[in-house]
Amino acid sequence: MEPSVESTETSNDRLEELQAEIRRETGRTVPKSVILEQIIRDASESKDEVIELFRDDLEP
Repeated sequence: MEPSVESTETSNDRLEELQAEIRRETGRTVPKSVILEQIIRDASESKDEVIELFRDDLEP
């Protein structure tokens, strides 16, 4: 069983759009979990950039 993660309806809609785009472009059905794993893998390889995305939001 895969762990679950809560997300907003908007985020889920975007993930479904990305999933559909991947299917149209590649002809492959890729599970949402695999898409999220790839996104996390990519983000972990560029940690500084990801951290910077949140830095401005947290400063008073």
